Amino acid sequence: MAAVTRSIQVTFLCGLRGYHEYRFMWSPSVNEVLRARHERNNRYDRYAIAATKQLPGFLTESVVGHLPREISRLSYFIILHGARVLVKVLDAHHRKSPLIQGGIEIPVEVTVEMAATEENRLALAKYEAMTAERYKEPVDGKYQDATAAILAGLGSELEADVELSGCSSESESELGEENENAQPTTEESGTKSGT
Repeated sequence: MAAVTRSIQVTFLCGLRGYHEYRFMWSPSVNEVLRARHERNNRYDRYAIAATKQLPGFLTESVVGHLPREISRLSYFIILHGARVLVKVLDAHHRKSPLIQGGIEIPVEVTVEMAATEENRLALAKYEAMTAERYKEPVDGKYQDATAAILAGLGSELEADVELSGCSSESESELGEENENAQPTTEESGTKSGT
């Protein structure tokens, strides 16, 4: 008799971003399920999580959108810990993206699933809490402008990486002390040699 593997999951709503780039090759269908994976070669976000689908005429799965950048780093680390991430289309009609540079997105439901272990329960609980803190769905069709949060998050990537990877805070504080004790070079201090 085969052993049944139990799993645990969290589900949340978000917008699948970048539809303005992919609408000519993909038309979303309600309840369509897409696979999410880390997009290693993304030049804009090293943690980018792409939603992919096998499209007619293509040999491999094609990218049809991305999870919001506000949660891409969190999703990257949960995938590294063995999570499976699926994206279900909720509405075939696009909506405006909350980002200041614009764009359009498709409303989706994201499901993150892991094997039912105590370690994974803790990881999923932390992922769920951090996702809820960083990403907000529109209320009555109105978003909170996410641009400031994204820009602020770019400067704190090391902190989030350390927190999510489970490294000790001692290592992080040692790194900070080394950086504080470092003497600036002539170029860094803003003076030119010979002046």
